[in-house]
Amino acid sequence: MTVGELVERARRWQAGIADSTTWHAALLKAIAFEVAQHARNRLALSLVVFFIPCWLAIVRTVIPSRPIEYQSRIAPAPITVDASELALISGALNALTLIIGFMLFASVRRAREFDQRLVLAGFPRPVLLLAKLAGLVLVATVVSGYASIVMGFYCDPHSGGMLFLSLLSAGLTYGGLGVALGVAVPTELAGMFVIIMVSLVDVMVQNPVINPGKDQAVLRFLPTYGPMQSGVAATFTDSASFGYLMLGPLWLLVFAAFGLGAFYLRTKDHSRHTGGPGEPEAAVVTVRLRADGTLEVESRRGPVMVCTERPAPLRMPEWLPLSEKSLGSASAAPGG
Repeated sequence: MTVGELVERARRWQAGIADSTTWHAALLKAIAFEVAQHARNRLALSLVVFFIPCWLAIVRTVIPSRPIEYQSRIAPAPITVDASELALISGALNALTLIIGFMLFASVRRAREFDQRLVLAGFPRPVLLLAKLAGLVLVATVVSGYASIVMGFYCDPHSGGMLFLSLLSAGLTYGGLGVALGVAVPTELAGMFVIIMVSLVDVMVQNPVINPGKDQAVLRFLPTYGPMQSGVAATFTDSASFGYLMLGPLWLLVFAAFGLGAFYLRTKDHSRHTGGPGEPEAAVVTVRLRADGTLEVESRRGPVMVCTERPAPLRMPEWLPLSEKSLGSASAAPGG
């Protein structure tokens, strides 16, 4: 198969998706909208490219390289690690949570009116939320992969794959928080303030360089507790725990459930409204003009009756006060 044939097949597939009204096609269209919106966010992309390496370089320079004891829940005993390298993990988590949280929050906030129009056009609301989660997974994967590559220049982790998954877990957590806040909070300032404060408190208190206390049970209830434990174990030991790693996606499910409920309240589907129990359900139809000049009518929801008979000739209503005859006699009367 040649390249031209592949391109032509891709164009036909895209045209078929554009004309289709199925649930699968709606999901693909919504995902395309999300990806395009994230790609236009040049400020966030610049922060990803420049802020992450600059921030990690500052952390590596400022924090002194000295041994420190870390209470790991994955390793069988407390481990002694380098303070500057441990601070790198906290710095990377802090940068990821802020950037990904802001990207998803800004994306959801800007698309509120557009989402409302999509709902009125017949897009199911779960499809739109799934598209936002798909965009979140894509953004978190790219940013986490870039951050793990940058961290490779400052430290030599024992398991680079587990470190990447730990960063991805934290990014998914705060991306879900950004989606929930973008739907729920009334102003942008409130959402940004919540993301900043939660991220700072969450990441900083888990670093023994800042918080030297041990056996603090409250740390287990923080969103990045699992990714922090998994990231430290992947960097300094050969141990790994997918249980701690999955705490991030668990927080994501919580935020997604909250965001779905808020999204249902924010968006209204007027096409589902009926005037009363005796009235038929409103139909949502798509009418397309075929190449032969005929019309194709497709119903997304509700019954549709198509009349193919030729309409009856137009008749003048009998209650019309003047007919053509009376109009003529009335116009001749003044001359007589």
